[in-house]
Amino acid sequence: MTGDEESGAQAFFLALRDSFDRILAAGRGDPRLVDALTAQAFECFERNAEIQSEGQPDPACSRGCDTCCCLHVSATAPEIFLAARFLRLTAPAFTRHGVDMASKLTGAHEATAGKSQQERFSSCLLCPFIIGGACAIYSVRTLACRGHVSFDKEACLAAAAGEDAEAPLSAAHRAVRSLVQSALQASLRDAGLDWGACEFLAGLDRALHDENCEARWLRGEPVFADLHEDDATARDMAQTFDALRSH
Repeated sequence: MTGDEESGAQAFFLALRDSFDRILAAGRGDPRLVDALTAQAFECFERNAEIQSEGQPDPACSRGCDTCCCLHVSATAPEIFLAARFLRLTAPAFTRHGVDMASKLTGAHEATAGKSQQERFSSCLLCPFIIGGACAIYSVRTLACRGHVSFDKEACLAAAAGEDAEAPLSAAHRAVRSLVQSALQASLRDAGLDWGACEFLAGLDRALHDENCEARWLRGEPVFADLHEDDATARDMAQTFDALRSH
């Protein structure tokens, strides 16, 4: 990354964190806070990923391609709670079609718990929300899912089959996703809310089966503390957030 690119990324991060700070200051305790935070995060990601990816090849990702939908996915609390709300809202419709999403989620979480990224990829154990090759929660999918974009479907299939292949991924999408998620986490931390990322299925399974989970999180309880992924990385992130705050 050049000096100008680094400066631009830092300015983008700081501006977005200020935006999340304002949302949190205005909506602390408001049950609509999760909706406001995720709407801002997703809109900002989509808009800026499109700008940053100008001139790149067209993504190979499309409906019916679920090759990467067995990867480990990290998510923040607002992303998890948004998905939990969506699943509660749509549960009757899925039930009418003989699909128990809560049970599918629990089964998938139990089947993948403890597996490394490569183990999950090679296992081809699909995300429980993939139905007929399509994502049943596409409108509320995580930043990690939005930021994982490939330019070569055949390379993805080869890598999933265990071949010595590396799928060409969009660096622009990945970079914007990282900046948006980091800015959100920085603001959550400043607001005294549980800000660490955790494995999506594990967090969602908890949020879906504990109807008070979101309310406790809004009160500042560390509801996902035991699910946080990497303490060393979190410490490094916190130090970086503090350093950027001083600028």
